[in-house]
Amino acid sequence: MASRMLKTVLVALAALVVGYLAALGVGLVAFDVFEVSQREGAAAMGLAFVIGPAAAMACALAASIWYWIVSGRRNPQIRAPRGSVARLAWTAAAAFGGWLAGLFLQWMLEGRSYETFIVALAVSLAPWLGALGLAAATWILLRRRES
Repeated sequence: MASRMLKTVLVALAALVVGYLAALGVGLVAFDVFEVSQREGAAAMGLAFVIGPAAAMACALAASIWYWIVSGRRNPQIRAPRGSVARLAWTAAAAFGGWLAGLFLQWMLEGRSYETFIVALAVSLAPWLGALGLAAATWILLRRRES
């Protein structure tokens, strides 16, 4: 029971961080697309201190409720068998999502100059790094626990 609770808290913490970053990203893109006035930075401060935390709390609450429900199931057929088509499909979908996230990052940072080569390299390789990272994480998370 304690392990399940700790894992739920960790899922909520991860969702909190991802939800906040997603809200900031979507908000900044929306500001750029809709040409929101940035008078004295009020819009950005509202995004960073009101909208972002509210979205992060909603994501954390939804993720923790979802994980609590899913982790309580005891059906062994929920997990995909090793090497199955479902596991490969989830990994491919995660790789595609990582690729899109990397392209989105490149689009957000388009036209900026970078102080170091490492930052420029990371931004230029963001689609590849996102695709490989999410695919590897999905493959590892979906692997069958060996007895």
